[in-house]
Amino acid sequence: MVTTSDFKKAIDLINNANSWLVTSHTRPDGDAAGCMKVFCEVAKQLGKKAKPLLLSPPAQWYKNIFDAPVPVLGNDVKLEELKAESFGKFDLVIIVDTNSYVQLAEFDKWLKVSNVPVLVIDHHLIGDALGAVEIIDSAAAATGEIVFDLLKFAGWKITPEIAEALYIAISTDTGWFRFDNTNGRVMHNAAELVELGARPSVIYHKMYQNYSPSRLKLLGRMLGSLELYHDDRIALQFILRCDFDSTGATGTDTEEFVNESGRIGSVEASALFVELKDGGFRCSLRSSGKIDVRKIAAKFGGGGHRVAAGVNLKGSLKDAKKMILEELEKALSGE
Repeated sequence: MVTTSDFKKAIDLINNANSWLVTSHTRPDGDAAGCMKVFCEVAKQLGKKAKPLLLSPPAQWYKNIFDAPVPVLGNDVKLEELKAESFGKFDLVIIVDTNSYVQLAEFDKWLKVSNVPVLVIDHHLIGDALGAVEIIDSAAAATGEIVFDLLKFAGWKITPEIAEALYIAISTDTGWFRFDNTNGRVMHNAAELVELGARPSVIYHKMYQNYSPSRLKLLGRMLGSLELYHDDRIALQFILRCDFDSTGATGTDTEEFVNESGRIGSVEASALFVELKDGGFRCSLRSSGKIDVRKIAAKFGGGGHRVAAGVNLKGSLKDAKKMILEELEKALSGE
């Protein structure tokens, strides 16, 4: 539970720093990108400097959240540039939507040797205590809700740009208010953000109505791979490297695809296996609420939420499929 003291410590840390590095986990989602955008906007209000840094390329619709292209570690900024301070000299690192080294890719190598104070704002249960100050609220549906609370507590102005970024954070982490983490707090926050300038129809168009032809073709390939198990209560789908090659799509085009099989009335758990360039598979897991897919992901070194989680798996598709299917069947059988 977040206390008044937690907010005061965070505000003191922010007020005492003039140059911020703002980042989040790899494979940034709407919550991560939205919260990063918020702190870039807050920095302008406070007369501070903030540099956002992504740890892997975002999907196109998340790129549009930012006013200008955000550099990606490894592509636009090298780890050596962080260490040499040629990317910038910072007196505060703000990490949103994660508190785990495993989700920070190469950035963790710099973070572990850096003396720069770290502020962590997150809503996940599992963490590595990365921050000098941490605001953790596992009851929040999205980190955006915690950031919203912080801004209101601090009395910082919530502009339409900030309201939109927070609305994206909350709406995407609740599956556009479809997941079972959608509660009264979420809906009150959403309503307040609309009053502050967020435009739901515009945001929905940006997020969900801007497919490229290659992305739609990739979706078709994935839908054709559907396999059902356990009396049609488990859905497995697959995207292989050849699917990317034949459609011209990229890895970020798979965002949200795992939710498609949830349209089947009997499906209570689903998994999407995406073949990675360097071998192995990224497995995204979803649950209708009966089982906790976070526990399954954690068993193999991944993480996430009760109804939405993910993990990277080594080996062949056959092996990855066998491991996940066995765990899903056990969970649904109540073992």
